[in-house]
Amino acid sequence: MLTYRGVSYEYQPTGLTTSPTGDVGKYRGQDIQFRAVDNPPPVYPFKAELVYRGVAYTVGATAPKAVPDAAAAKTAPVELPSINAWMRSLVVKHLRNIRRREHSMLVRAAEEIGLPAEDAAGYESHIQGKVPHDFAGYDRSRSAMS
Repeated sequence: MLTYRGVSYEYQPTGLTTSPTGDVGKYRGQDIQFRAVDNPPPVYPFKAELVYRGVAYTVGATAPKAVPDAAAAKTAPVELPSINAWMRSLVVKHLRNIRRREHSMLVRAAEEIGLPAEDAAGYESHIQGKVPHDFAGYDRSRSAMS
């Protein structure tokens, strides 16, 4: 006899009849023989009429197919930038990232030699946004991306 939350009941497991399939395998070093269910129990469709916060819904029933609304299907076309404008914006973002990386490298180098960070931060105004020709030294590392 088992008890769950104060309710006692007799455990009556459903019996399944099985037969050997003839297939043999190994599981954790032990030989096992596979078996199949002779008469599997029928699968009944489960349907339930439920209410959640005052809204009724059904579980297990097939939902009706939604018909697309013709008025909702019409949307305004999205304006995409031209390829040239898009590529230019990518280059501008890339150069901005290089400048930001260069500036942080400069501030770190200044702090290592004992200069105040404010002096190194003012250096960017002296270069007036000009980037050295060696982009590879300031660009992100390809190996860091992998």
